[in-house]
Amino acid sequence: MAQHAAIRCVLQMQVHDIPLFKEVAAECSAISDTEPGTLYYDWFLNEETGEARLIEGYQSYAAIVAHATGPVFTDVGVRMMEACTFVHMDAFGDTERMAKGPDFWPSTYWGPRVAGLEG
Repeated sequence: MAQHAAIRCVLQMQVHDIPLFKEVAAECSAISDTEPGTLYYDWFLNEETGEARLIEGYQSYAAIVAHATGPVFTDVGVRMMEACTFVHMDAFGDTERMAKGPDFWPSTYWGPRVAGLEG
């Protein structure tokens, strides 16, 4: 049976520097691949429009906190702000205190999954 993410996030960005964006996205992915509890971390880019999406999945609230306090945010991700503007984030799942704290960009919190496929 596949493991389902307890928390999923979809981030929308407008890219201003495509080569830098690709470089930093690859670095962020390499780091995220080593983080316990990060289940997926996938970047998508429409080079014609400069629109990008990041789709993330985490096992738990603790896993997303570890990601948000780790080198993706504190080191490498700082350069991402030079390459793009974050437009919106949708967070799905039991985001606990995330939904009550300050946002880094406009966000919508959806709460826990109501129904879905198992398997």
